[in-house]
Amino acid sequence: MMFVFINLGFFIPSSSGLAFLSVPIMAPLADAVNVSRSSIVSAYAYGLGLISFITPTILATLAMVDISYDKWLKFIMSLMGITALFSAVMLLIQVLV
Repeated sequence: MMFVFINLGFFIPSSSGLAFLSVPIMAPLADAVNVSRSSIVSAYAYGLGLISFITPTILATLAMVDISYDKWLKFIMSLMGITALFSAVMLLIQVLV
C-alpha cells in the first residue's frame, strides 16, 4: 500500500486531496485482508513523505535557492532509499504486531 500511495502522491501533490481520494478505497480493502486501519494511515504517511521529496511541486523551492533538479535528485536519492527501506521495515513490523 505504501507504494500505491507513493505512485498516487506523484500525481496528487495535495496531502488532504490524496487522503480524500484514496483512503475510502484502501480502508475497506485493508479490512478485507485483516490489516488494521492504523497501518493504512502509516502507509499513507510514509508514502506521502517519500514522494514529497521529488514531486514537481518542489521546483519552485529549488528555483528560489538556485539548485537544479538534477543536482537535487542526485543528493536526495540515497536518502530516499534509506528512508524507504526504514519505512517499509517499520510498516511490516506494524502489520505483523
